[in-house]
Amino acid sequence: MSEDKLMSQQSLKPEEILHLYYTSLYRGELTTVNALMTEESYRMTLETFGLRLSLRDAEFKLKLKNIKEDPEALSEVEKVLSNELVERKLSPQIMINTIVKNGDQRQTIAYTEEGKVKKLYFSKEENGWKINYYAGRKVG
Repeated sequence: MSEDKLMSQQSLKPEEILHLYYTSLYRGELTTVNALMTEESYRMTLETFGLRLSLRDAEFKLKLKNIKEDPEALSEVEKVLSNELVERKLSPQIMINTIVKNGDQRQTIAYTEEGKVKKLYFSKEENGWKINYYAGRKVG
């Protein structure tokens, strides 16, 4: 990812990130998806999208299991998933329903993806807003 693109992503609002996330995901642009998410949330996303493939391919399943510790396994999983996501030829319609600010550092966006109501959580990190699945949890 170019430095200019990364710098512009740092200034994005959560609602802009939501749309960029879906656009990038279904174009197989996992480098961009990674930049939009916290590290842990990104791995969870790979695991979710890789589940179907891992049920059919034991070698892929092993690589998916090792993405945290093995950079080569992560690269292989990203390559396979990127191709698989592009083959889906999806371009879901996203409609934001509500944006809830949970203090200065967290936000929740309720949205509709192809008629399904969903929520996505965001946290303010040192380099801008990021999708963070754990930002929706209560602290304490």
